[in-house]
Amino acid sequence: MPLNFNIDSWPWKFAVIFALLGMRAFVSLLSPKDKDSQQSETAKWLTETLDSAAIAIGLVLFIIQPFILQAFFIPSGSMEDTLRIRDRLLVSKLVYRLKEPQFQDVVVFKAPPDALLNSNSTEDTDFIKRCMGVPGDVIEVKDRQVFRNGKAIPEGYVKWSDGPAVADPFGSPDALSVSRQSYDMKIYDGAVYSRDYNADGQPGLWKKNNVVVPEYDQNLITGAKPGKVPPEKLLMLGDHRSDSNDSHVWGFVPRQNIVGKAICVFWPPTRLGLVDKMSQAQAA
Repeated sequence: MPLNFNIDSWPWKFAVIFALLGMRAFVSLLSPKDKDSQQSETAKWLTETLDSAAIAIGLVLFIIQPFILQAFFIPSGSMEDTLRIRDRLLVSKLVYRLKEPQFQDVVVFKAPPDALLNSNSTEDTDFIKRCMGVPGDVIEVKDRQVFRNGKAIPEGYVKWSDGPAVADPFGSPDALSVSRQSYDMKIYDGAVYSRDYNADGQPGLWKKNNVVVPEYDQNLITGAKPGKVPPEKLLMLGDHRSDSNDSHVWGFVPRQNIVGKAICVFWPPTRLGLVDKMSQAQAA
């Protein structure tokens, strides 16, 4: 089975270390026997440099990256405007070893299989979303408004993009109208259901994992009380709600899939800052 180049994979980590050790052995083999010569001093310096590099890179690849801190790249706009395309950020892998994810944390996690059915992502893809429901929370979305345990949640960091302009059948031939994108979401019988709003502003049919549920369940879901997030599961939503492949589409994230908490953006320099502070700034 061919290996893709992925510095997170253990074979490539070992390959990097072995390459450095091989370079060190090659330098030692070619170093002059005369220990007092200038060439010998240069070889000694190069050997010590390779030793230091191997130790430093080994610490990063085998301790810091797997267990403490890792850099990630933002490839899409699902977390705008809190996080933007091409932002690079540091994610703490240690924090959720010490405590559970909290409501409104920005979290990196391994995408569950159902999430990959609705995207071009490959297996072992990492997603980044905001945790909007922890075990025991009753979460519901009604036309852009999130309710947690029966209370409306202020979310100044949330972005909605409306649909494309279309001809207005009730206006002049040149008049254009813009469809207002929105959705409802409800937890029912341990699963997540959602329905998009039509162009006329009316809710459409309930779906589960992007599949319309049978007609006899439609009224049942509409009239049911919203349920709770199950144990060992989390509900994740993107800040750019109308452009996010998240829990409202494919359901819950298992606790075991959590990678870490987004701590700060370090690149580009103009975006340098703590993610929690960026969320607060968007909400202000």
